[in-house]
Amino acid sequence: MLHPLNCSHKTILIMKAVSPNHTCPTRSGPSVLYVCSVVLLMAIWGGCSKNSDDSSSQATSVSVSANDSSGISANDVAFIERVGPKIKAFCGDCHAMPRPTSSPENEWAMEIIQGFDLYQTSGRTDLAVPDQADVERYFTLQAPADTGMPVPTTLNYPPADATHTKTTLFRQRERSSGVTNVNWVDLKFDSVAGNALVYCDINTGAVNAYWPSHPEVEVKRLATLLQPVHTEVCDLDQDGRQDLLVADIGEFNAADSDLGRVIWLQRNSDSETFRTHVLAEGLSRTADARAGDLDGDGDIDVLVATFGWRNSGRTFMLVNQGKDQDGIPQFESREVDPRHGPIHVPLVDFDGDGDLDFITLISQEHERIELFTNDGTGHFENQLIWAAPDPAYGSSGIELVDMDGDGDLDVLYTNGDSFDRGPKPFHSVQWLENDGKLPMQRHEIGLMTGVSNATGGDFDGDGDVDVIAVALLASQTSREWVSKGVSPIVMFTRQADGSFTPSRLEGRLHDYLSIVKGDFNGDDKLDFAIGNFFRPSAAEIPEVLKEPELLIWQSNK
Repeated sequence: MLHPLNCSHKTILIMKAVSPNHTCPTRSGPSVLYVCSVVLLMAIWGGCSKNSDDSSSQATSVSVSANDSSGISANDVAFIERVGPKIKAFCGDCHAMPRPTSSPENEWAMEIIQGFDLYQTSGRTDLAVPDQADVERYFTLQAPADTGMPVPTTLNYPPADATHTKTTLFRQRERSSGVTNVNWVDLKFDSVAGNALVYCDINTGAVNAYWPSHPEVEVKRLATLLQPVHTEVCDLDQDGRQDLLVADIGEFNAADSDLGRVIWLQRNSDSETFRTHVLAEGLSRTADARAGDLDGDGDIDVLVATFGWRNSGRTFMLVNQGKDQDGIPQFESREVDPRHGPIHVPLVDFDGDGDLDFITLISQEHERIELFTNDGTGHFENQLIWAAPDPAYGSSGIELVDMDGDGDLDVLYTNGDSFDRGPKPFHSVQWLENDGKLPMQRHEIGLMTGVSNATGGDFDGDGDVDVIAVALLASQTSREWVSKGVSPIVMFTRQADGSFTPSRLEGRLHDYLSIVKGDFNGDDKLDFAIGNFFRPSAAEIPEVLKEPELLIWQSNK
């Protein structure tokens, strides 16, 4: 969960010049340089494959004619029709063609200049390069004066019904909380029974555990790392004790860094403490790591998603080679997919054949959700689940959940990356219906600016699946919108006809990256918890130090 970082946010729209079989001069494997694409900045998930059947991934230009009311002249229409095919071939070489409407007209000049600069340094010479001035004119003629962002009053949802009571986890701190991921897991401690909220805090490097059913038990720091962004329970050495697998992004901000790591927190045999093992390091911004027997040989392997940035990032396996003389598993790396931008890689036996497949959300310019089907030996074949219509879509997270109650797993999906030049009118919560065929059918749940993560469950107790979503926006934007009644936490309640009705839950500002559900108080009803994520300016530090680490909603008994 953003983590994926789920941590993810984007920078500038830039030109991508890559085809599936070309190699980037700055790295091995298929290239990931840029032509008319968006680069994911934050963490926090074969080359760019095209799918001729994927009509949803083919963005279309604004429809223009000499007689429309947009003010475009007949000469401009003729120009767009004349240069359009060459520009689309160049800018859509390995991903969806950017929609001119995805950015306001005053932003296209900068984006195109930087795009051409990147193409010139890529070493590629195989594309027919359009005139740079023509490209700028093509996009600005069709771009809106602004992005058409809905006025905040349209997102001023009514208050949610009070079915849950809100509590908080607050501790005196010297640094603000930077919670990137919250998980609900059983650590199997003897001293305190039941599941814990295990959460990552990049502002302190801590992996912490808190038991909401035992508020008298102090928060336990399980480890101190660099910038942890995701945890997964596992028994990696198969000794019967519960371990933790941690994705440590290393460098949260956008960079082709090599500080990312995969960490194994091995449970000590004689205490409720963990020993830290580095399974892999020198990685570019690790967003997710999942444990399972991927190659069918009986031991536990690890699937790793490194988000990277412009010239780094990939998905690979750590294949378990057995234990050394000290009983520590040893691993070898195996490439799975060379594309940068993977956010989440949940493991699931999707096809029911007894081995572990995985579903991945790949952001950056790709903006695709794909199924990787396992052949039983840890080798995978990918198929498209859904592709966004624009490389600036802003994918931020997925969760696998049975949204329609038909017994199979669907995909709950958010796109709300707000650090790609601000809020977008198409930021939303949606779900992809698994009806046995691929690609899946998309259903919109509701608009939500800056949405970063969502979870699905029966929160109102009526037997169907509702959704609660959280958002992250720049501080000033959030303050303006909250003052007009826009909530950073929204409940989408499912109705009998399958539609969703939005309502707002109490939230300070849009400071949230992760949400998790679970039965926290043992009443067989779903509760949920949210982590506060702050990257404050110096002036904001005194304010955010007064805020809790976790916001916890427990059902009213």
